[in-house]
Amino acid sequence: MTKHLKTQNPIDVAIDEAGRKGNGSVQWLLENREEMPITYGNRLHFMVCGEEGFAEIAKDIWDARSTVDVVCWGFDPGMELTRGPMCRRFDPDLGNEIKKGNAWPRGVRYGRLLEAVTTRKDNPVTVRLLIWYDARGSARQNNMPGYSDVDQSWSAVANHVRQSPPYANPERHKYCADWWARHLPGGRSGAGSNPRLQVVLRGIAAGDVKAMLAAAPKEEDQPAYESGNPIDETGLLENYPTHHQKPVLIDYAHDGGSKAVGYVMGLNSVTDFWDRTAHEIDDPLRETWSAGNVDVELTHERTTQDPKGPLRKTAYGHTKPYQDYACRVVGPALKRLHENFERGWNLFAPAALQTRELTELPPKVPVLPKNPAHGVQIVRTQPHELDKSIKELYFQATSFARNYIYIENQYFFYPEFARHLKRERGKFCDAWARLPDKPMTDVPVLHLFIVIPHPEDDGMVPRTFDMLTELGASTSMPEQATHVDKGKLDQDYTDAHKGKKGNKVLDRPSLKQLQDTLGLKVSVARLRTSGVIGNQMAYREIYIHSKLMLIDDVFVTLGSANLNQRSMSVDSEINIAATGQVWAADLRGRVFELHSGGRTNGSGDRLEMPKVFDKWEKLMKDNAQTRKNNQSMQGFLLEFEDHRATSTMHASVTVPSSDSTALA
Repeated sequence: MTKHLKTQNPIDVAIDEAGRKGNGSVQWLLENREEMPITYGNRLHFMVCGEEGFAEIAKDIWDARSTVDVVCWGFDPGMELTRGPMCRRFDPDLGNEIKKGNAWPRGVRYGRLLEAVTTRKDNPVTVRLLIWYDARGSARQNNMPGYSDVDQSWSAVANHVRQSPPYANPERHKYCADWWARHLPGGRSGAGSNPRLQVVLRGIAAGDVKAMLAAAPKEEDQPAYESGNPIDETGLLENYPTHHQKPVLIDYAHDGGSKAVGYVMGLNSVTDFWDRTAHEIDDPLRETWSAGNVDVELTHERTTQDPKGPLRKTAYGHTKPYQDYACRVVGPALKRLHENFERGWNLFAPAALQTRELTELPPKVPVLPKNPAHGVQIVRTQPHELDKSIKELYFQATSFARNYIYIENQYFFYPEFARHLKRERGKFCDAWARLPDKPMTDVPVLHLFIVIPHPEDDGMVPRTFDMLTELGASTSMPEQATHVDKGKLDQDYTDAHKGKKGNKVLDRPSLKQLQDTLGLKVSVARLRTSGVIGNQMAYREIYIHSKLMLIDDVFVTLGSANLNQRSMSVDSEINIAATGQVWAADLRGRVFELHSGGRTNGSGDRLEMPKVFDKWEKLMKDNAQTRKNNQSMQGFLLEFEDHRATSTMHASVTVPSSDSTALA
């Protein structure tokens, strides 16, 4: 993965013979890819959290004139896309259905909006929903509320693992169940009563998964295998792959594409993913939360932070806060979204509903004047087509980082990626050492910001620990370190060695050692919000569902892909990648200011970045003391810590963190 000849264009660089210097441009994106070209002239708009993202999607769906194509991991008909007293009501009929106060529905429901635009008198559109579904996986993960949480007489296994309806609202559950009965009767794709609202379910063949794992670039680490265990890493990867993409494409071919717009995002079309950037501790506009789910959340909080401490009894009434991102796209990059949808749709849709993929970009798709600095590329993980371009992009882009890398990701357990970062940094330091009069003490520092949640499933703990160990942060998971030291688990990697107990173990460099040897400074954070519940100060996890990476204020990627083996080599995923300060620097400023509570908005300046890093680190420590003092934190940043220890290894099959909705 460190050889880039297949992903870049060779270029000629003029060398100043006197100074022996030359200038060349960094090729962040994947070059020489006819099937996924780098496009120019796109207009991008980045959004933070569900309130912003879903409001834009709702408006664009209402304004649609011909087609709405939605690819999703899950779909929740009862989810309100817009909420609150000022939410858009679209027309009197939809507006009159919104209840006053905080009773459901607090805004326009996703399912109702799709029915409205497909049946209205003027400009009715055709909506196509392409949804991942697996009888057992969906029953466990409840990705289709009102359908996947309803018993199906034909599947005893699915009924055994099926979750109860997740929200404390029978009216809402009935609405969702009735919606599915109309549009997916008996679970039959394309059999709904509304010919303009077409629902198709899809899955991934086990053969595609095995071929994908073996395809180039091949995985360095093999998933854990335990004979007779169907839910080890190998079993979950091969038997429970998911379609995890979430793009939306609207009016791509209507009027030559003049109104075409699309989205690439991490947001799932399920109500849990709606939140505001304020991340209020118990926002009444988030979904209602049953008492059982609150107990599960509080138990998880204790086991991750203070296993021997008391179980708190905070009376939350609504789902936890969520952090995520979306990108609205207008321009030539939409062609790849169209191709992705058509190929997925035609593979699973009944013959009568299959459509033709357009080979050329519609002529009226808006295109801005070309700026060579503003490239956009759609990359994927797609087992059926053996496409691993997301992995290739992650490895290539990070190899050029020189000032900072910001990674905010739901799953952070891909040790191969950590080894890649260290190898590339080692190459840079070796080259630096060969320069005259350039001591290692002067090597430019690369600042690595990592923002992650607690792994919601114990089986994700070992790989998360291994990843952090590679990056000098093993002390953030001390109990797992002790577990490994006792010989209870092998760290089975190419760079492991025999430990004192005979098991395979990784070296544990400290943060200072990484800085001294590789010029790499690492910060690992989690997010918490603070507020008063029942006259008591409370601190609640902000669940990080994000899949965001920013580099040096000139590169950004976001979408559906997590930093784990499942997203890089098994599940279908889709990301957008873009170059240019106009996008990366602006989003960096917003993210840093949000998480730090205004303490810093970051900087892309090499001279300023050390100060930013120090402010970030200090704020985490200040907030830890603030919690001890039972006061409100500034922003959301805390040092990452997790106090679990286990030998169980799962392949992040999106196991729910509660007894209800999954966290895909």
